[in-house]
Amino acid sequence: MLQTSNYKPHWIREDFVDFVLAKVNPLWTLRRSMAKIENIEPIADDMIKLTLSTNSKFSRKYQPGQFVMVTVRIDGVQHQRAYSLVSYPTESHIVLGIKKQGRVSNYLANDARVGEVLEITAAMGEFTLKKHDHPVLLISAGSGITPMIPLARQALERSKLPVTLIYYSRDPAFRAELETLAAKYSHFKLHIIVDSADKPAFFDEDTLDQLCVDAKYRETYVCAAPGLMKATRQIWQKRGWNDKLTQESFLPVTVSDDAQAVPVNFRRSMQEFEGRGNLLASAEAAGLKPSFGCRMGICNTCVCTKVSGAVRNQLTGEINDQNNVQIKLCVSEAVSPVEIDL
Repeated sequence: MLQTSNYKPHWIREDFVDFVLAKVNPLWTLRRSMAKIENIEPIADDMIKLTLSTNSKFSRKYQPGQFVMVTVRIDGVQHQRAYSLVSYPTESHIVLGIKKQGRVSNYLANDARVGEVLEITAAMGEFTLKKHDHPVLLISAGSGITPMIPLARQALERSKLPVTLIYYSRDPAFRAELETLAAKYSHFKLHIIVDSADKPAFFDEDTLDQLCVDAKYRETYVCAAPGLMKATRQIWQKRGWNDKLTQESFLPVTVSDDAQAVPVNFRRSMQEFEGRGNLLASAEAAGLKPSFGCRMGICNTCVCTKVSGAVRNQLTGEINDQNNVQIKLCVSEAVSPVEIDL
C-alpha cells in the first residue's frame, strides 16, 4: 500500500541565492547592500578617499553625518568597521574617508583594489543636524572631519545662518572640498589649524572666543579624538551650554590593562567573569561572545540591559547606577558589581 509522503519543500536559503547571483554579478543580492570600489585616492599622509558604487539595496535616503558599517574578509575572517559618509545623499556614489589605523582600515588603504566588492550596512547614526533655525558650529580634528563635510553642506544649503568649521590637522584631508564650500558660501567661515608634533595646537576658551564669538547661540557638533572631545565638554559645561552640544567619536575605546577587577554576571547565560575596564573586551577575554559591531559606541549592536550595578561611559565619563537601563558594552566599564541581561 502506498503511503503519502510527509515531505514538504523548503525555501532555498538566501545565502545560497546570493552565492549564485554573485557568480553573474557580484553586486546582485536578494537583500544585502553591496558596494564596488571605483577609486582609491590618497588625500593625506595617513588617509585615503574611497569612492564606491552601490547596488539597489542601499538606500540613498540617508542623512548627512550618518555612517555605514563596512565588512571585509581578511585571511578568511570577516571584520567590520564604521565609516562616516563624506558624500551627500544626492550624489551618485558614496565616499568614505579612511585613516590608516586598525585591521579593516589598513586593509582598505593598502590591500583593497579597484573593482573589489564589499558588503555595507544601511546608513545609521544620530550625528545629524538637529535644528533648522540656529547657526551652526562644527569642531573636528584628524579623521573626525569626515562627517563634518556633509553636515556643513546641509547647513549651508538650508539657510543663510552662519556656519563655522574649526578643523585641527597635521595634514588636512578634504581640504579642496572645504575650500570650495568656503568660496561658494559667504556665510561659511573655515578655520583649518595645521599643527605638528613639535608645535601642537590646543582648543581652549580663548581659541573659541577668537574664532566663534557667538558660540553660545550655535548648535555645536564635535567629532574628534578624546582630548578635543573632553575639552569641548568642559567648556560647554562650564558655560552652561550643554544642551547645544552634540558629540561623536569614531575611535575605538582604549582598553586599560591596570583597571580594577569587578565581578560581572551575564544573567541569562549564567556566566560570571571579572570586568577589568571595557566590558566587551572583558567578556571576550573570558571566552564569551556577545554581539558587537563598531566597538566605538555608535552602531548599537552591543546594546543590552544592565539589571543592576554601576558603569562608567568611557567616552563621556558619566556614571550610570540606575537599574534596568540600556548600556553599550563596548564603551562601558563596571565600577561596581554588575548584572547584565545577556
